[in-house]
Amino acid sequence: MSGGVADVDRSLGPASSLQTNLVNLSAGFCAFTVVVYQAWFMPFSLPLFTGRDGYLRLALYALYGVVLIVSFAVVVTRRDVRKAISPLAIGAVVAVVPIALHPLGIVNRSYLTTLALGGSALTLMLTFAPPIVLRLSASVTALNAIVCFLDVLFTHGFTTTVGRAAGLAVNPNVAAAGLLLGGAASYRAVPKEWRPGFLVLVGGALSITLSRSTILAAVATVFLPSAAGIWQYYRAGRRLRIDTAAWTRALAVALVLLSATFVALTTNRYFRAAISQSFAGVLAVNTDLSEAGEAVDTSLARPAVPIGHPPQTDDARPLSVEPPRLAPSRNVPALPEESLPGDVATPPKAIPSAAGAARIQALSERLRGEGKKNSISARALFLERGLLAYQTGGFFGRGLEEAHVFVPHNTFVLFAIAFGHIGWLVPLGFLVSAFWFVRDAEDLPLGVALLGVMLTSHDVLLTPSLFIPVAIGIGSMLAAKTNPSRSREAYSSFAFGIGGGVGLFAAASIVLLISPPIGVDLRANPLYFMLLGTVIAWAVATLYLFCRSRRSGPGA
Repeated sequence: MSGGVADVDRSLGPASSLQTNLVNLSAGFCAFTVVVYQAWFMPFSLPLFTGRDGYLRLALYALYGVVLIVSFAVVVTRRDVRKAISPLAIGAVVAVVPIALHPLGIVNRSYLTTLALGGSALTLMLTFAPPIVLRLSASVTALNAIVCFLDVLFTHGFTTTVGRAAGLAVNPNVAAAGLLLGGAASYRAVPKEWRPGFLVLVGGALSITLSRSTILAAVATVFLPSAAGIWQYYRAGRRLRIDTAAWTRALAVALVLLSATFVALTTNRYFRAAISQSFAGVLAVNTDLSEAGEAVDTSLARPAVPIGHPPQTDDARPLSVEPPRLAPSRNVPALPEESLPGDVATPPKAIPSAAGAARIQALSERLRGEGKKNSISARALFLERGLLAYQTGGFFGRGLEEAHVFVPHNTFVLFAIAFGHIGWLVPLGFLVSAFWFVRDAEDLPLGVALLGVMLTSHDVLLTPSLFIPVAIGIGSMLAAKTNPSRSREAYSSFAFGIGGGVGLFAAASIVLLISPPIGVDLRANPLYFMLLGTVIAWAVATLYLFCRSRRSGPGA
């Protein structure tokens, strides 16, 4: 494989039938996990189970169980893989221990599921061929970017925020985080002649999500590693060369994306309005923050009122367990009331300061409408409220269930609220893992992107679709450092895993299209047929490229 990732250069020696079967199962389930989660097929398909929660749990637990069993069998039988992942496994166990201090609920299950699937994907990829899995992750990231452009072409698409692209992730901010993490983790697997075009595609999709915080993180993700790479060239005395052919392809991709954006601007009035609102929010952020601060101070001067729930937002739901329901308008319903904790803002154990509790309540009141006025100032208030919840939460914190309701839009603050002072170490440990195995400047984007997403989102460790590309990126760097034995003999199983993931999505889409009453609305919307055609075309192209790579052998 070109692009700086060492391709598979040695295969397993004579192996037992069990080992051969494990390699085949690892390749298939690794591909299936990457496709159904990183491409958001699983969350998007779950509406099939509306009203059938028992079948939903059975299907999900069956999938998780099989993947975990195969991963466990690999760890038991493959000493090289066990040795490679042992530091990460110990860190993951330590990150899970604080859960035992609090009641187990839906957010805790999301956290455990995310770590289990991410760890399994990393283990399975080391058993098969990390460069091939990383290439699949890059292909899925490109698919997500294309679906975002399809989404913004229609006024009634998949997004929960009208006018902003979200693709199958539904939430624009979460979609942007997935694009950034997927691109940063896997861009190195893209052949060098196509890498600039890949970055332009992902960057273009990021821009139409209008997620300003993620776009800012993306700028840092490009700038800092590029500066480090140029410095490395300078220190080595090498001349910086520009591949004109590659950048010509990137220019062609940019022209296509600009054309699609122009069409969206002319056909989707909500897209135009969202762009205007986004710019207006940046220009008015200082004024809106001042007004919000004054409103909170004024509220504190009024007589105290009973403290209830902090306001709920789309980001308050763990995506891995309670997915958004597929509907023509793509509205996301709230969690069932019984799944929410009780008096989450001020539990009795967390009120050492009446002033802190009162300010939390005042911030909650202001936040009920702040997001519609200016999402930037709303994020500042969310963060302030989260820090107050951390300060008044006790030494061991409030638990993930209560912490998630505060929607701090910051992973570090989320875990600090949940687990107290030791909670800061949980996201910090994952961040260190993204930097620990860095070989050169080309490995830096994953760590920078993960830091940017953690600072602006609380979803990355609670959502498999966001965490799996991070795990795969770390796994590819770990493989280059430890160089475990790998196999190229399971291409058929790998291709079957890709086909299985796409087949699951296609079956779910067909059932939705023929199921009343939602099918009537979906059949009238050409976006869903375009989506299904795009996914099938992507699967065919991806399988063709992998088959060609298999015929070409190492280095293809």
